[in-house]
Amino acid sequence: MSMTRTTIAFLLAAAVAMPSAAEEDADAATVEKPAEAESAKDASEMNPGNFTTLPACRFAEGQAEVRKPGSAEWELVEEGRFYPLGSSFRTIGAGRMKVAFGLESMASISGDSSFGTRQQPLGEKTRAILLERGTVELSLPRNMKEGLFFVSAPSFTVRNPAGESKFTYEDLGDGDAVTVRCVTGALALGGRHFDVPSMHAANEVKIRSSRDYLETILYGTSGDYVVKIDRGLVSKTEIGDDGTVRNVSKKDSLEWHLSPATKVRINRAVPSIGERMSVAVMTFDAAGELKNNFAFAEDRAEVNTGELVVAPKNEGDLAKRAAEAAEATETAPAADVEEAPAAQSSESSSSGGDSENNE
Repeated sequence: MSMTRTTIAFLLAAAVAMPSAAEEDADAATVEKPAEAESAKDASEMNPGNFTTLPACRFAEGQAEVRKPGSAEWELVEEGRFYPLGSSFRTIGAGRMKVAFGLESMASISGDSSFGTRQQPLGEKTRAILLERGTVELSLPRNMKEGLFFVSAPSFTVRNPAGESKFTYEDLGDGDAVTVRCVTGALALGGRHFDVPSMHAANEVKIRSSRDYLETILYGTSGDYVVKIDRGLVSKTEIGDDGTVRNVSKKDSLEWHLSPATKVRINRAVPSIGERMSVAVMTFDAAGELKNNFAFAEDRAEVNTGELVVAPKNEGDLAKRAAEAAEATETAPAADVEEAPAAQSSESSSSGGDSENNE
């Protein structure tokens, strides 16, 4: 009997203890789940592009190859495999390949084309590709946040691409030519002494750079968008609140509309003495006419030519007067023509009437 009572007492104690343990586990799970959810939420907010830790080959056909960082050899890429950041990808001939940086972020190449990926720490939240040869088609989410993806060329960088874009890189021996086309969505790009704040669907630019980067030419090939061109430092006079007059130096820029057949030419020179580069800029309209011409030394307000192209005097007034003269010319003769036939008709009727009466 004592054994039975002892066993019953043990079972009762265990039964009482078991709900307590279950409650403790539930409490622990309740405490941990919000933390996990919050962590996932933070990760999603930090990385809205949903980039994977490493780029992966999503599709490969024909001669599609990869060169891993630190290696000089190219090897056939394996579909579905992840590759380290810093790897380069290329296709040859009829080869085709798609490299995914995330579920909705992908770079596609075909023919004789190649691009590299930026070698960076695994915790880095941004991604970048380096143009090397041929054509790269980039597809990103339309709602991609700014500052997450970049496309680099030797003389400029594309930032904030969203949607679809296309890049064609050509090595010309004495330099390179890169065509940037925004297919859908938007993107921005900038290089030394110039910046394009925004390009949209069907906008395209061709950027020609010399090997030594002392010359950059921007050709408008499609669309109409603004290019901000550096005009160096300019001196301006300001009057302070206390009435004191002082000269200050401020950065100045020219906003030029780049459209088909227009272009911007930027030439640079390194002085024999000092480190401040000299810059000369010219802009040309679609007819090839020079519209802007100025030069400056970097960070030197006292070495700045200002605008050298003189606009026609009172160009706006002349256009206004021409329009008014044209309007007057169109209106006055019309009134004379309308009134004269009426008068002649009246006279003819009167004469006819008199003639009939006379007869």
